[in-house]
Amino acid sequence: MSTRPRQPEQPAADKRAVLRRVPMLVGVADKQLDQLLTAIDRHHVPADEWLFHVGDPSDAIYIVDSGRFAAVGADGQIIRVMASGDSIGDLGVIAGAARSAGVRALRDGVVWKIAADTFTKVLARAPRLQSAMLQAMAGMLQESRSASISQRPRVIGVLSTGDTAAIPTADAIVTRLGSYGRAAVVAPPVDATAEVPSYAYLVEAFSEVLDRAERDNDWVLVVADRGSGDNWRRFVAAQGDRLVVLVDQPRPPDSFELVSQGPVHLVTCMVEADSIWWDVLAPVSHHRADDDGMGALARRIAGRSLGLVMAGGGVRGLAHLGVYEELTRAGIVIDRFGGTSIGAIAAAAFALGMNPEAAIAVALELTTQSNPLGDLAVPVVALTRGGRFDRLLEKLLGNSLIEHLEKEFFCISADLISGDQVIHRRGRVADAVRASISIPGLLPPVQRGDQILVDGALVNNLPADVMCADPDGEVICVDLRRRFEPSTGFDLLPSILRPPGFVRRVLTGADVGLPSLPETLLRSMDFSSGSRNLHEFPRVAAVIEPDVTEIGMLNFKQVEAAMDAGRTATRMALDAHPRLGC
Repeated sequence: MSTRPRQPEQPAADKRAVLRRVPMLVGVADKQLDQLLTAIDRHHVPADEWLFHVGDPSDAIYIVDSGRFAAVGADGQIIRVMASGDSIGDLGVIAGAARSAGVRALRDGVVWKIAADTFTKVLARAPRLQSAMLQAMAGMLQESRSASISQRPRVIGVLSTGDTAAIPTADAIVTRLGSYGRAAVVAPPVDATAEVPSYAYLVEAFSEVLDRAERDNDWVLVVADRGSGDNWRRFVAAQGDRLVVLVDQPRPPDSFELVSQGPVHLVTCMVEADSIWWDVLAPVSHHRADDDGMGALARRIAGRSLGLVMAGGGVRGLAHLGVYEELTRAGIVIDRFGGTSIGAIAAAAFALGMNPEAAIAVALELTTQSNPLGDLAVPVVALTRGGRFDRLLEKLLGNSLIEHLEKEFFCISADLISGDQVIHRRGRVADAVRASISIPGLLPPVQRGDQILVDGALVNNLPADVMCADPDGEVICVDLRRRFEPSTGFDLLPSILRPPGFVRRVLTGADVGLPSLPETLLRSMDFSSGSRNLHEFPRVAAVIEPDVTEIGMLNFKQVEAAMDAGRTATRMALDAHPRLGC
Protein backbone atom coordinates (compact mmCIF):
# COMPACT_ATOMS: atom_id res chain seq x y z
CA MET A 1 0.00 0.00 0.00
CA SER A 2 1.53 3.31 -1.07
CA THR A 3 1.08 6.38 1.08
CA ARG A 4 1.24 10.11 0.53
CA PRO A 5 2.52 12.78 2.92
CA ARG A 6 0.73 12.54 6.24
CA GLN A 7 -2.15 14.92 6.78
CA PRO A 8 -2.19 17.36 9.70
CA GLU A 9 -2.65 15.61 13.05
CA GLN A 10 -6.29 14.86 13.75
CA PRO A 11 -7.87 15.96 17.07
CA ALA A 12 -8.13 13.20 19.67
CA ALA A 13 -11.93 13.40 19.57
CA ASP A 14 -11.91 12.67 15.82
CA LYS A 15 -9.60 9.68 16.25
CA ARG A 16 -11.77 8.38 19.05
CA ALA A 17 -14.79 8.59 16.75
CA VAL A 18 -12.89 6.56 14.17
CA LEU A 19 -12.04 3.88 16.72
CA ARG A 20 -15.69 3.71 17.68
CA ARG A 21 -16.38 2.41 14.15
CA VAL A 22 -14.54 -0.82 14.92
CA PRO A 23 -17.32 -3.21 16.01
CA MET A 24 -15.26 -4.75 18.83
CA LEU A 25 -14.55 -1.27 20.28
CA VAL A 26 -18.11 0.05 20.31
CA GLY A 27 -18.71 -0.62 24.01
CA VAL A 28 -15.28 0.43 25.29
CA ALA A 29 -15.07 3.46 27.60
CA ASP A 30 -13.34 6.65 26.38
CA LYS A 31 -10.59 6.36 28.99
CA GLN A 32 -9.66 2.88 27.77
CA LEU A 33 -10.07 3.85 24.12
CA ASP A 34 -7.68 6.79 24.48
CA GLN A 35 -4.84 4.34 25.04
CA LEU A 36 -5.13 3.34 21.37
CA LEU A 37 -5.01 6.88 19.96
CA THR A 38 -1.24 6.79 19.42
CA ALA A 39 -1.57 3.63 17.32
CA ILE A 40 -3.76 5.08 14.57
CA ASP A 41 -2.60 6.72 11.30
CA ARG A 42 -4.42 8.00 8.21
CA HIS A 43 -3.52 6.83 4.67
CA HIS A 44 -4.68 7.39 1.10
CA VAL A 45 -5.17 4.24 -0.99
CA PRO A 46 -5.28 4.62 -4.79
CA ALA A 47 -7.92 2.76 -6.81
CA ASP A 48 -7.03 -0.86 -7.64
CA GLU A 49 -4.27 -1.00 -5.00
CA TRP A 50 -4.17 -3.85 -2.49
CA LEU A 51 -4.19 -3.27 1.26
CA PHE A 52 -2.98 -6.84 1.60
CA HIS A 53 -3.15 -10.25 -0.13
CA VAL A 54 -4.33 -13.70 0.91
CA GLY A 55 -1.73 -15.26 3.23
CA ASP A 56 -0.10 -11.97 4.28
CA PRO A 57 0.52 -11.55 8.01
CA SER A 58 -2.22 -9.75 9.94
CA ASP A 59 -0.12 -6.72 10.79
CA ALA A 60 -2.82 -4.03 11.01
CA ILE A 61 -6.49 -3.20 11.42
CA TYR A 62 -7.97 -0.79 8.86
CA ILE A 63 -11.04 1.42 9.23
CA VAL A 64 -12.53 2.78 6.01
CA ASP A 65 -12.92 6.55 6.09
CA SER A 66 -13.95 6.91 2.44
CA GLY A 67 -13.94 4.88 -0.76
CA ARG A 68 -14.91 1.28 -1.42
CA PHE A 69 -12.86 -1.86 -0.76
CA ALA A 70 -13.43 -5.47 -1.80
CA ALA A 71 -12.47 -8.58 0.16
CA VAL A 72 -11.23 -11.05 -2.47
CA GLY A 73 -10.93 -14.78 -1.83
CA ALA A 74 -8.15 -17.08 -2.98
CA ASP A 75 -10.26 -17.95 -6.05
CA GLY A 76 -10.43 -14.29 -7.11
CA GLN A 77 -14.13 -13.92 -6.25
CA ILE A 78 -15.37 -10.91 -4.30
CA ILE A 79 -16.55 -12.01 -0.86
CA ARG A 80 -17.61 -8.69 0.56
CA VAL A 81 -17.60 -5.00 -0.33
CA MET A 82 -16.78 -2.46 2.41
CA ALA A 83 -17.43 1.27 2.59
CA SER A 84 -17.12 4.16 5.04
CA GLY A 85 -17.27 2.99 8.66
CA ASP A 86 -16.39 -0.65 8.00
CA SER A 87 -13.38 -2.23 9.69
CA ILE A 88 -11.00 -4.59 7.91
CA GLY A 89 -8.79 -7.30 9.36
CA ASP A 90 -9.70 -6.91 13.04
CA LEU A 91 -10.39 -10.58 13.74
CA GLY A 92 -7.17 -11.63 12.01
CA VAL A 93 -5.11 -9.34 14.25
CA ILE A 94 -6.75 -10.62 17.42
CA ALA A 95 -6.37 -14.27 16.36
CA GLY A 96 -2.82 -13.74 15.12
CA ALA A 97 -3.69 -15.62 11.91
CA ALA A 98 -2.60 -14.94 8.33
CA ARG A 99 -5.00 -13.05 6.07
CA SER A 100 -7.77 -15.36 4.88
CA ALA A 101 -8.66 -12.96 2.03
CA GLY A 102 -7.05 -10.08 0.20
CA VAL A 103 -8.48 -6.56 0.21
CA ARG A 104 -8.31 -4.26 -2.82
CA ALA A 105 -9.44 -0.65 -3.28
CA LEU A 106 -12.26 -0.44 -5.80
CA ARG A 107 -11.72 3.30 -6.00
CA ASP A 108 -9.52 5.94 -4.39
CA GLY A 109 -10.13 6.02 -0.66
CA VAL A 110 -8.82 6.86 2.78
CA VAL A 111 -8.28 4.39 5.61
CA TRP A 112 -7.22 4.65 9.24
CA LYS A 113 -4.53 2.09 10.07
CA ILE A 114 -3.92 0.62 13.52
CA ALA A 115 -0.59 -1.22 13.60
CA ALA A 116 -0.97 -4.71 15.08
CA ASP A 117 2.16 -4.59 17.27
CA THR A 118 1.15 -1.31 18.90
CA PHE A 119 -2.41 -2.56 19.24
CA THR A 120 -1.20 -5.72 20.98
CA LYS A 121 1.06 -3.80 23.37
CA VAL A 122 -1.80 -1.52 24.40
CA LEU A 123 -4.01 -4.54 25.02
CA ALA A 124 -1.34 -6.14 27.19
CA ARG A 125 -1.27 -3.03 29.42
CA ALA A 126 -5.07 -2.68 29.59
CA PRO A 127 -6.85 -5.83 30.87
CA ARG A 128 -10.22 -4.04 30.98
CA LEU A 129 -9.88 -3.12 27.31
CA GLN A 130 -9.02 -6.74 26.53
CA SER A 131 -12.11 -7.97 28.35
CA ALA A 132 -14.42 -5.50 26.63
CA MET A 133 -13.06 -6.43 23.22
CA LEU A 134 -13.47 -10.16 23.84
CA GLN A 135 -17.11 -9.61 24.76
CA ALA A 136 -17.65 -7.56 21.61
CA MET A 137 -15.94 -10.25 19.49
CA ALA A 138 -18.26 -12.92 20.89
CA GLY A 139 -21.24 -10.83 19.82
CA MET A 140 -19.76 -10.32 16.34
CA LEU A 141 -19.21 -14.04 15.84
CA GLN A 142 -22.73 -14.81 17.02
CA GLU A 143 -24.23 -12.34 14.57
CA SER A 144 -21.98 -13.53 11.68
CA ARG A 145 -21.76 -10.13 10.06
CA SER A 146 -22.48 -10.12 6.33
CA ALA A 147 -21.77 -7.61 3.59
CA SER A 148 -23.39 -4.28 4.35
CA ILE A 149 -23.54 -2.80 0.88
CA SER A 150 -24.45 -4.00 -2.58
CA GLN A 151 -21.77 -5.44 -4.81
CA ARG A 152 -23.55 -4.15 -7.91
CA PRO A 153 -21.88 -1.14 -9.58
CA ARG A 154 -23.29 2.02 -8.02
CA VAL A 155 -20.92 4.85 -8.92
CA ILE A 156 -21.10 5.74 -12.62
CA GLY A 157 -18.50 7.99 -14.21
CA VAL A 158 -19.75 10.09 -17.14
CA LEU A 159 -16.91 11.42 -19.29
CA SER A 160 -17.08 13.71 -22.31
CA THR A 161 -14.33 13.19 -24.89
CA GLY A 162 -15.10 16.16 -27.13
CA ASP A 163 -17.34 19.21 -27.22
CA THR A 164 -20.54 17.51 -26.11
CA ALA A 165 -21.75 18.64 -22.67
CA ALA A 166 -21.94 15.65 -20.33
CA ILE A 167 -24.38 16.98 -17.74
CA PRO A 168 -27.50 16.76 -19.99
CA THR A 169 -26.67 13.11 -20.67
CA ALA A 170 -26.15 12.43 -16.96
CA ASP A 171 -29.48 14.11 -16.18
CA ALA A 172 -31.21 12.02 -18.87
CA ILE A 173 -29.80 8.81 -17.35
CA VAL A 174 -30.86 9.87 -13.83
CA THR A 175 -34.39 10.59 -15.05
CA ARG A 176 -34.69 7.09 -16.49
CA LEU A 177 -33.08 5.47 -13.45
CA GLY A 178 -35.87 7.03 -11.40
CA SER A 179 -38.08 4.11 -12.40
CA TYR A 180 -35.77 1.72 -10.52
CA GLY A 181 -34.44 3.68 -7.53
CA ARG A 182 -32.77 6.88 -6.34
CA ALA A 183 -29.99 8.47 -8.36
CA ALA A 184 -27.94 11.66 -7.97
CA VAL A 185 -25.39 13.63 -9.99
CA VAL A 186 -22.07 14.89 -8.60
CA ALA A 187 -20.87 17.57 -11.04
CA PRO A 188 -18.73 20.33 -9.49
CA PRO A 189 -18.26 23.46 -11.64
CA VAL A 190 -15.60 23.09 -14.29
CA ASP A 191 -13.69 26.04 -12.82
CA ALA A 192 -13.50 24.26 -9.47
CA THR A 193 -11.78 21.18 -10.89
CA ALA A 194 -9.75 22.52 -13.81
CA GLU A 195 -7.00 24.10 -11.69
CA VAL A 196 -6.79 21.84 -8.63
CA PRO A 197 -3.24 21.60 -7.25
CA SER A 198 -3.03 17.79 -7.26
CA TYR A 199 -4.89 14.53 -7.66
CA ALA A 200 -4.49 13.87 -3.93
CA TYR A 201 -6.34 17.12 -3.25
CA LEU A 202 -9.35 15.82 -5.22
CA VAL A 203 -9.34 12.54 -3.30
CA GLU A 204 -9.31 14.45 -0.02
CA ALA A 205 -11.92 17.00 -1.11
CA PHE A 206 -14.46 14.76 -2.87
CA SER A 207 -14.20 11.23 -1.45
CA GLU A 208 -16.42 12.11 1.51
CA VAL A 209 -18.90 13.88 -0.79
CA LEU A 210 -19.03 10.78 -2.97
CA ASP A 211 -19.47 8.44 0.00
CA ARG A 212 -22.30 10.53 1.39
CA ALA A 213 -24.06 10.61 -1.98
CA GLU A 214 -23.66 6.85 -2.30
CA ARG A 215 -25.16 6.24 1.14
CA ASP A 216 -28.23 8.29 0.20
CA ASN A 217 -28.78 6.89 -3.31
CA ASP A 218 -28.86 3.68 -5.28
CA TRP A 219 -26.63 5.20 -7.99
CA VAL A 220 -24.35 8.21 -8.15
CA LEU A 221 -23.26 9.71 -11.48
CA VAL A 222 -19.96 11.62 -11.29
CA VAL A 223 -19.50 13.92 -14.30
CA ALA A 224 -16.29 14.99 -16.03
CA ASP A 225 -17.36 17.60 -18.54
CA ARG A 226 -15.32 19.30 -21.23
CA GLY A 227 -12.64 21.53 -19.73
CA SER A 228 -12.86 20.00 -16.26
CA GLY A 229 -9.13 19.25 -16.11
CA ASP A 230 -6.99 16.14 -16.40
CA ASN A 231 -6.93 15.43 -12.65
CA TRP A 232 -10.70 15.50 -12.37
CA ARG A 233 -11.12 13.29 -15.44
CA ARG A 234 -8.67 10.82 -13.92
CA PHE A 235 -10.57 10.98 -10.63
CA VAL A 236 -13.91 10.26 -12.33
CA ALA A 237 -12.46 7.32 -14.29
CA ALA A 238 -10.87 5.89 -11.12
CA GLN A 239 -13.93 6.23 -8.88
CA GLY A 240 -16.50 4.83 -11.31
CA ASP A 241 -17.64 1.24 -10.90
CA ARG A 242 -18.47 1.67 -14.56
CA LEU A 243 -17.79 4.46 -17.04
CA VAL A 244 -20.03 6.11 -19.65
CA VAL A 245 -17.92 7.68 -22.40
CA LEU A 246 -19.54 10.29 -24.66
CA VAL A 247 -18.19 10.44 -28.22
CA ASP A 248 -18.99 13.19 -30.72
CA GLN A 249 -16.27 12.63 -33.32
CA PRO A 250 -15.58 9.65 -35.61
CA ARG A 251 -12.12 8.86 -34.20
CA PRO A 252 -10.46 9.36 -30.79
CA PRO A 253 -8.34 12.51 -30.38
CA ASP A 254 -4.60 11.90 -30.69
CA SER A 255 -4.09 12.71 -27.01
CA PHE A 256 -6.93 10.51 -25.81
CA GLU A 257 -6.04 8.10 -23.00
CA LEU A 258 -8.33 6.32 -20.58
CA VAL A 259 -7.78 3.91 -17.72
CA SER A 260 -11.02 2.52 -16.30
CA GLN A 261 -11.44 0.16 -13.35
CA GLY A 262 -14.78 -1.21 -14.56
CA PRO A 263 -16.88 -1.81 -17.68
CA VAL A 264 -17.18 0.97 -20.26
CA HIS A 265 -20.36 2.00 -22.07
CA LEU A 266 -19.95 3.97 -25.29
CA VAL A 267 -22.50 6.69 -26.13
CA THR A 268 -22.33 8.24 -29.61
CA CYS A 269 -23.68 11.76 -30.01
CA MET A 270 -24.76 12.63 -33.56
CA VAL A 271 -21.87 10.68 -35.10
CA GLU A 272 -21.21 7.19 -36.47
CA ALA A 273 -18.12 6.23 -34.53
CA ASP A 274 -15.24 4.47 -36.25
CA SER A 275 -14.49 0.97 -35.01
CA ILE A 276 -11.22 2.26 -33.56
CA TRP A 277 -13.28 3.52 -30.60
CA TRP A 278 -14.08 -0.12 -29.85
CA ASP A 279 -10.37 -0.97 -30.12
CA VAL A 280 -9.49 1.76 -27.61
CA LEU A 281 -12.37 1.40 -25.13
CA ALA A 282 -13.47 -2.25 -25.48
CA PRO A 283 -17.00 -1.18 -24.47
CA VAL A 284 -19.46 -3.74 -23.15
CA SER A 285 -22.30 -1.85 -24.83
CA HIS A 286 -22.96 0.94 -27.31
CA HIS A 287 -25.87 3.39 -27.16
CA ARG A 288 -27.01 6.33 -29.21
CA ALA A 289 -27.65 9.58 -27.34
CA ASP A 290 -31.41 9.47 -27.96
CA ASP A 291 -34.39 8.43 -25.85
CA ASP A 292 -34.13 4.74 -26.75
CA GLY A 293 -30.39 4.69 -26.20
CA MET A 294 -30.56 6.38 -22.80
CA GLY A 295 -33.38 4.05 -21.77
CA ALA A 296 -31.31 1.00 -22.69
CA LEU A 297 -28.26 2.38 -20.86
CA ALA A 298 -30.30 3.10 -17.73
CA ARG A 299 -31.66 -0.45 -17.77
CA ARG A 300 -28.10 -1.77 -17.95
CA ILE A 301 -27.00 0.37 -15.01
CA ALA A 302 -30.03 -0.77 -13.01
CA GLY A 303 -29.45 -4.43 -13.88
CA ARG A 304 -32.76 -4.52 -15.80
CA SER A 305 -31.46 -5.03 -19.35
CA LEU A 306 -33.35 -7.99 -20.80
CA GLY A 307 -31.64 -10.41 -23.20
CA LEU A 308 -33.19 -12.84 -25.68
CA VAL A 309 -31.09 -15.84 -26.76
CA MET A 310 -32.28 -18.17 -29.53
CA ALA A 311 -31.33 -21.67 -30.63
CA GLY A 312 -30.57 -23.12 -34.03
CA GLY A 313 -32.87 -25.68 -35.62
CA GLY A 314 -33.41 -25.04 -39.32
CA VAL A 315 -36.92 -24.01 -40.30
CA ARG A 316 -38.01 -24.72 -36.71
CA GLY A 317 -36.03 -21.64 -35.73
CA LEU A 318 -38.56 -19.40 -37.49
CA ALA A 319 -40.55 -19.89 -34.29
CA HIS A 320 -38.30 -17.11 -32.97
CA LEU A 321 -40.25 -14.61 -35.07
CA GLY A 322 -43.50 -15.59 -33.37
CA VAL A 323 -41.80 -15.42 -29.96
CA TYR A 324 -40.55 -11.87 -30.52
CA GLU A 325 -43.91 -10.80 -31.92
CA GLU A 326 -45.71 -11.88 -28.74
CA LEU A 327 -43.06 -10.42 -26.42
CA THR A 328 -43.29 -7.08 -28.21
CA ARG A 329 -47.09 -7.17 -28.12
CA ALA A 330 -46.87 -7.68 -24.35
CA GLY A 331 -44.77 -4.50 -24.04
CA ILE A 332 -41.54 -6.33 -23.13
CA VAL A 333 -38.44 -4.44 -24.28
CA ILE A 334 -35.44 -6.55 -25.31
CA ASP A 335 -32.06 -4.79 -25.30
CA ARG A 336 -29.71 -7.70 -26.09
CA PHE A 337 -30.01 -10.42 -28.73
CA GLY A 338 -27.91 -13.51 -29.32
CA GLY A 339 -28.19 -16.82 -31.06
CA THR A 340 -26.79 -19.62 -33.15
CA SER A 341 -27.54 -20.59 -36.77
CA ILE A 342 -31.16 -19.65 -37.57
CA GLY A 343 -31.25 -18.06 -34.12
CA ALA A 344 -28.39 -15.82 -35.25
CA ILE A 345 -30.41 -14.64 -38.26
CA ALA A 346 -33.36 -13.75 -36.05
CA ALA A 347 -31.12 -12.04 -33.47
CA ALA A 348 -29.43 -9.94 -36.15
CA ALA A 349 -32.73 -8.83 -37.68
CA PHE A 350 -34.09 -7.76 -34.29
CA ALA A 351 -30.84 -6.03 -33.26
CA LEU A 352 -30.92 -4.15 -36.55
CA GLY A 353 -34.14 -2.58 -35.28
CA MET A 354 -36.54 -4.58 -37.44
CA ASN A 355 -39.92 -4.93 -35.76
CA PRO A 356 -41.61 -8.36 -35.66
CA GLU A 357 -44.06 -7.57 -38.46
CA ALA A 358 -41.27 -6.49 -40.83
CA ALA A 359 -39.15 -9.52 -39.92
CA ILE A 360 -42.06 -11.88 -40.57
CA ALA A 361 -42.81 -10.22 -43.92
CA VAL A 362 -39.18 -10.60 -45.01
CA ALA A 363 -39.09 -14.24 -43.88
CA LEU A 364 -42.24 -15.09 -45.83
CA GLU A 365 -40.98 -13.28 -48.93
CA LEU A 366 -37.59 -14.97 -48.92
CA THR A 367 -38.85 -18.48 -48.21
CA THR A 368 -41.80 -18.46 -50.61
CA GLN A 369 -39.85 -17.08 -53.57
CA SER A 370 -37.30 -19.87 -53.57
CA ASN A 371 -35.72 -22.56 -51.44
CA PRO A 372 -32.64 -20.91 -49.82
CA LEU A 373 -30.89 -24.29 -50.03
CA GLY A 374 -31.88 -24.94 -53.62
CA ASP A 375 -28.57 -24.08 -55.34
CA LEU A 376 -27.21 -27.64 -55.32
CA ALA A 377 -23.53 -28.22 -56.00
CA VAL A 378 -21.22 -31.14 -56.66
CA PRO A 379 -20.78 -32.35 -53.04
CA VAL A 380 -17.04 -31.76 -52.75
CA VAL A 381 -17.20 -28.92 -50.19
CA ALA A 382 -20.95 -28.94 -49.45
CA LEU A 383 -24.27 -30.04 -50.95
CA THR A 384 -25.10 -26.44 -51.89
CA ARG A 385 -23.12 -23.47 -53.18
CA GLY A 386 -24.48 -21.16 -50.48
CA GLY A 387 -25.07 -18.35 -52.95
CA ARG A 388 -28.78 -18.07 -52.21
CA PHE A 389 -28.10 -17.72 -48.51
CA ASP A 390 -25.41 -15.11 -49.19
CA ARG A 391 -27.86 -13.03 -51.22
CA LEU A 392 -30.55 -13.49 -48.57
CA LEU A 393 -28.25 -12.15 -45.85
CA GLU A 394 -27.04 -9.26 -47.98
CA LYS A 395 -30.64 -8.25 -48.63
CA LEU A 396 -31.61 -8.58 -44.99
CA LEU A 397 -28.51 -7.13 -43.29
CA GLY A 398 -26.64 -5.16 -45.93
CA ASN A 399 -23.21 -3.85 -44.87
CA SER A 400 -24.18 -3.12 -41.27
CA LEU A 401 -21.50 -3.52 -38.62
CA ILE A 402 -22.27 -5.21 -35.32
CA GLU A 403 -20.77 -2.16 -33.59
CA HIS A 404 -23.39 0.12 -35.17
CA LEU A 405 -26.51 -1.97 -34.63
CA GLU A 406 -29.42 -0.34 -32.88
CA LYS A 407 -29.39 -3.01 -30.17
CA GLU A 408 -26.75 -5.38 -28.82
CA PHE A 409 -25.97 -8.56 -30.71
CA PHE A 410 -23.75 -11.61 -30.72
CA CYS A 411 -23.76 -14.94 -32.51
CA ILE A 412 -21.81 -18.18 -32.32
CA SER A 413 -19.77 -20.12 -34.86
CA ALA A 414 -17.21 -22.93 -34.54
CA ASP A 415 -13.63 -22.98 -35.81
CA LEU A 416 -12.89 -26.23 -37.64
CA ILE A 417 -9.15 -25.73 -37.11
CA SER A 418 -9.09 -25.36 -33.32
CA GLY A 419 -12.51 -26.73 -32.43
CA ASP A 420 -13.13 -23.58 -30.40
CA GLN A 421 -16.34 -21.64 -29.99
CA VAL A 422 -16.15 -18.23 -31.70
CA ILE A 423 -18.29 -15.39 -30.32
CA HIS A 424 -18.94 -12.69 -32.92
CA ARG A 425 -19.33 -9.19 -31.42
CA ARG A 426 -17.48 -7.09 -34.00
CA GLY A 427 -17.41 -6.72 -37.78
CA ARG A 428 -19.98 -7.13 -40.57
CA VAL A 429 -23.22 -8.62 -39.33
CA ALA A 430 -23.76 -10.58 -42.55
CA ASP A 431 -20.33 -12.21 -42.29
CA ALA A 432 -20.89 -13.23 -38.67
CA VAL A 433 -24.33 -14.69 -39.37
CA ARG A 434 -23.11 -16.49 -42.50
CA ALA A 435 -20.46 -18.21 -40.39
CA SER A 436 -23.03 -19.11 -37.74
CA ILE A 437 -25.33 -20.87 -40.23
CA SER A 438 -22.65 -22.76 -42.21
CA ILE A 439 -23.97 -26.27 -41.57
CA PRO A 440 -21.07 -28.65 -42.31
CA GLY A 441 -21.75 -30.58 -45.48
CA LEU A 442 -24.74 -28.44 -46.38
CA LEU A 443 -23.29 -24.90 -46.72
CA PRO A 444 -19.66 -24.05 -47.52
CA PRO A 445 -17.58 -22.93 -44.50
CA VAL A 446 -16.41 -19.32 -44.08
CA GLN A 447 -12.68 -18.53 -44.12
CA ARG A 448 -11.57 -15.75 -41.75
CA GLY A 449 -7.84 -15.36 -41.41
CA ASP A 450 -6.49 -18.63 -40.06
CA GLN A 451 -9.96 -19.78 -39.05
CA ILE A 452 -12.44 -21.91 -40.99
CA LEU A 453 -15.83 -21.19 -39.48
CA VAL A 454 -18.89 -23.42 -39.51
CA ASP A 455 -22.28 -23.56 -37.82
CA GLY A 456 -22.06 -22.64 -34.14
CA ALA A 457 -24.54 -25.39 -33.29
CA LEU A 458 -21.60 -27.80 -33.35
CA VAL A 459 -20.33 -26.28 -30.09
CA ASN A 460 -23.23 -24.29 -28.60
CA ASN A 461 -26.66 -24.52 -30.19
CA LEU A 462 -28.32 -22.37 -27.52
CA PRO A 463 -25.68 -19.98 -26.12
CA ALA A 464 -27.51 -19.17 -22.89
CA ASP A 465 -24.20 -19.33 -21.02
CA VAL A 466 -22.76 -16.53 -23.17
CA MET A 467 -25.78 -14.29 -22.65
CA CYS A 468 -25.98 -15.07 -18.92
CA ALA A 469 -22.33 -14.08 -18.46
CA ASP A 470 -23.51 -10.48 -18.82
CA PRO A 471 -24.45 -9.36 -15.29
CA ASP A 472 -26.63 -6.41 -16.31
CA GLY A 473 -29.99 -8.12 -16.55
CA GLU A 474 -32.08 -11.24 -16.96
CA VAL A 475 -32.33 -13.55 -19.96
CA ILE A 476 -35.15 -15.22 -21.89
CA CYS A 477 -34.15 -18.46 -23.67
CA VAL A 478 -35.95 -19.91 -26.69
CA ASP A 479 -35.30 -23.66 -26.57
CA LEU A 480 -36.16 -25.74 -29.65
CA ARG A 481 -35.11 -29.10 -28.23
CA ARG A 482 -37.95 -31.51 -28.98
CA ARG A 483 -38.49 -35.15 -29.85
CA PHE A 484 -37.01 -35.75 -33.30
CA GLU A 485 -39.45 -36.76 -36.05
CA PRO A 486 -37.31 -37.69 -39.10
CA SER A 487 -38.64 -37.38 -42.60
CA THR A 488 -38.53 -40.30 -45.02
CA GLY A 489 -37.78 -38.31 -48.14
CA PHE A 490 -34.70 -36.83 -49.75
CA ASP A 491 -35.34 -33.28 -48.52
CA LEU A 492 -33.49 -31.29 -51.16
CA LEU A 493 -34.96 -33.22 -54.10
CA PRO A 494 -38.43 -32.41 -55.45
CA SER A 495 -41.09 -34.95 -54.41
CA ILE A 496 -41.47 -36.10 -58.02
CA LEU A 497 -37.89 -37.37 -57.90
CA ARG A 498 -38.27 -39.31 -54.65
CA PRO A 499 -37.76 -42.93 -55.68
CA PRO A 500 -39.69 -46.04 -54.63
CA GLY A 501 -38.25 -48.57 -52.19
CA PHE A 502 -36.19 -50.74 -54.55
CA VAL A 503 -34.54 -47.66 -56.08
CA ARG A 504 -33.93 -46.29 -52.59
CA ARG A 505 -32.13 -49.53 -51.74
CA VAL A 506 -29.88 -49.19 -54.78
CA LEU A 507 -29.12 -45.53 -54.02
CA THR A 508 -28.76 -45.63 -50.24
CA GLY A 509 -28.30 -49.30 -49.32
CA ALA A 510 -31.37 -49.17 -47.04
CA ASP A 511 -34.89 -50.46 -47.59
CA VAL A 512 -36.45 -48.16 -44.98
CA GLY A 513 -36.84 -44.43 -45.21
CA LEU A 514 -33.98 -43.02 -43.12
CA PRO A 515 -33.40 -39.30 -42.47
CA SER A 516 -31.70 -37.44 -45.28
CA LEU A 517 -28.09 -36.29 -44.97
CA PRO A 518 -28.96 -32.61 -44.33
CA GLU A 519 -31.54 -33.58 -41.73
CA THR A 520 -29.07 -35.91 -39.99
CA LEU A 521 -26.46 -33.15 -39.94
CA LEU A 522 -28.89 -30.68 -38.40
CA ARG A 523 -30.13 -33.16 -35.82
CA SER A 524 -26.61 -34.20 -34.79
CA MET A 525 -25.73 -30.54 -34.10
CA ASP A 526 -28.75 -30.39 -31.82
CA PHE A 527 -26.84 -32.64 -29.43
CA SER A 528 -24.53 -29.78 -28.42
CA SER A 529 -27.42 -28.40 -26.37
CA GLY A 530 -27.32 -31.66 -24.42
CA SER A 531 -29.69 -32.02 -21.52
CA ARG A 532 -28.65 -28.81 -19.79
CA ASN A 533 -31.23 -27.40 -17.42
CA LEU A 534 -31.41 -23.80 -18.55
CA HIS A 535 -32.88 -22.71 -15.22
CA GLU A 536 -29.56 -23.56 -13.58
CA PHE A 537 -27.87 -20.67 -15.38
CA PRO A 538 -27.75 -17.39 -13.48
CA ARG A 539 -30.23 -14.71 -14.50
CA VAL A 540 -32.51 -16.92 -16.64
CA ALA A 541 -35.96 -15.33 -16.22
CA ALA A 542 -37.93 -17.65 -18.50
CA VAL A 543 -37.51 -20.51 -20.97
CA ILE A 544 -39.86 -20.51 -23.97
CA GLU A 545 -40.26 -23.95 -25.58
CA PRO A 546 -42.18 -23.88 -28.88
CA ASP A 547 -43.64 -27.27 -29.86
CA VAL A 548 -41.91 -27.75 -33.21
CA THR A 549 -42.00 -31.57 -33.20
CA GLU A 550 -44.09 -31.80 -36.38
CA ILE A 551 -42.07 -29.19 -38.27
CA GLY A 552 -39.40 -30.47 -40.65
CA MET A 553 -36.01 -28.92 -40.09
CA LEU A 554 -35.69 -28.06 -43.79
CA ASN A 555 -39.35 -27.80 -44.81
CA PHE A 556 -39.75 -24.19 -45.88
CA LYS A 557 -43.46 -24.76 -46.48
CA GLN A 558 -43.96 -24.86 -42.69
CA VAL A 559 -42.81 -21.33 -41.93
CA GLU A 560 -46.24 -20.21 -40.72
CA ALA A 561 -46.59 -23.29 -38.53
CA ALA A 562 -43.19 -22.58 -36.92
CA MET A 563 -44.15 -18.98 -36.17
CA ASP A 564 -47.49 -20.07 -34.70
CA ALA A 565 -45.66 -22.50 -32.42
CA GLY A 566 -43.53 -19.60 -31.20
CA ARG A 567 -46.56 -17.43 -30.53
CA THR A 568 -48.37 -20.17 -28.59
CA ALA A 569 -45.35 -21.03 -26.42
CA THR A 570 -44.71 -17.35 -25.64
CA ARG A 571 -48.28 -16.74 -24.51
CA MET A 572 -47.92 -19.73 -22.17
CA ALA A 573 -44.63 -18.37 -20.80
CA LEU A 574 -46.16 -14.92 -20.23
CA ASP A 575 -49.04 -16.48 -18.32
CA ALA A 576 -46.53 -18.39 -16.18
CA HIS A 577 -44.33 -15.31 -15.64
CA PRO A 578 -46.71 -12.33 -15.41
CA ARG A 579 -43.93 -10.00 -14.20
CA LEU A 580 -41.52 -10.85 -17.01
CA GLY A 581 -39.69 -7.73 -18.09
CA CYS A 582 -41.03 -5.59 -15.23
